[in-house]
Amino acid sequence: MSLLASGTLSKMRASLESTVQYRLPVGDEEVDLSPLIGKTISLNHTGNIFCASCGKKTKKSYSQGHCFVCMKKLASCDMCIMKPETCHYDEGTCREPEWGEANCMVDHFVYLSNTSSLKVGITRHTQIPTRWIDQGATQGLPILKS
Repeated sequence: MSLLASGTLSKMRASLESTVQYRLPVGDEEVDLSPLIGKTISLNHTGNIFCASCGKKTKKSYSQGHCFVCMKKLASCDMCIMKPETCHYDEGTCREPEWGEANCMVDHFVYLSNTSSLKVGITRHTQIPTRWIDQGATQGLPILKS
């Protein structure tokens, strides 16, 4: 099976249907990876890195694919995206209050997941079950809504 796609890679997407379905955004396309599980694939890196926000070519990538300038200015690059308990929106120091309202000031769940062992975690409501899939969990259970 030969499949050619060219473009900038974005974070792989996963959805839970009867089984987990995986899709990889490549440029303007989405490549269905599910039929390729267990098969050998090849990726060729051009050496180019582009900012996930402004699209500018950059030598290094920061905070999930941003250039240094965007990493310093965007609230989505704050630590609270990875650790919701560090959110500082209520202190009035969020760099983009509208972003904070849409992403931090929303329902979060404390959950249990079964990865290689039992894990307790916290995630935004929009990330269930994606967070568990990303962790390789075989089971997940929300236990507290906050």
